[in-house]
Amino acid sequence: MNEKEKEEKINDISENESNEENIDNSDSEKPEENYTKSKVEDNKEKEETFESVKEELETFKEKLLRSLAENENIRKQMDKSRLESIKYGVQPLARELLSVVDNFERALPTKDDKKQEPILEGFQLIKKEIKDVLEKFNVKKISALGESFDANYHQAMFEKETQEYQPGKICEIIQDGYLFHDRLLRPSLVAVAKEYDNEAGEKTENIENDNEEKEINTSKEEKEVE
Repeated sequence: MNEKEKEEKINDISENESNEENIDNSDSEKPEENYTKSKVEDNKEKEETFESVKEELETFKEKLLRSLAENENIRKQMDKSRLESIKYGVQPLARELLSVVDNFERALPTKDDKKQEPILEGFQLIKKEIKDVLEKFNVKKISALGESFDANYHQAMFEKETQEYQPGKICEIIQDGYLFHDRLLRPSLVAVAKEYDNEAGEKTENIENDNEEKEINTSKEEKEVE
């Protein structure tokens, strides 16, 4: 083997050793790079999963709070309906009882009839008992006479000329009205005062005076004839 061949052989050996060293270095670095890359991807996946779960929890929390609020509103509404049912449950009966009171008052004997005084006292006693029962159940008469007309509580039947009350004031009660707690059970039937016409009033008074004079004269003539 000549010198040239020896030199070529040495170079080949050196080159092979270099290649083997590069391969070893490459093999030693590749697993570490793969691990790092895998770890980054795994962390990213976990972060995405965490965000997804977090969003789902927020959505569930909102739905839960909304559901609780709806249930609370339903409970309050049911409590309100139950209390109103207890409070206003006897309203139909109270309204019917007012008709009995009206008929009872119409049947009361007059105070001028002394023969019926015992009966009157009995009627007054029963009337008081009925009113006590009504008040016990918070049925109260509307005070209307002399008050300003209010369509929420009064029903105007007609207007009436009068000097006793100002225009727009209630001057006569046709039928009493009643409240049941804070609700209108029955409106008051009323007459509303309107401006008094002095000229018409004077004419009416003159006519009435003339009629009275005629009646007196007629009575005198009849006595003279007798």
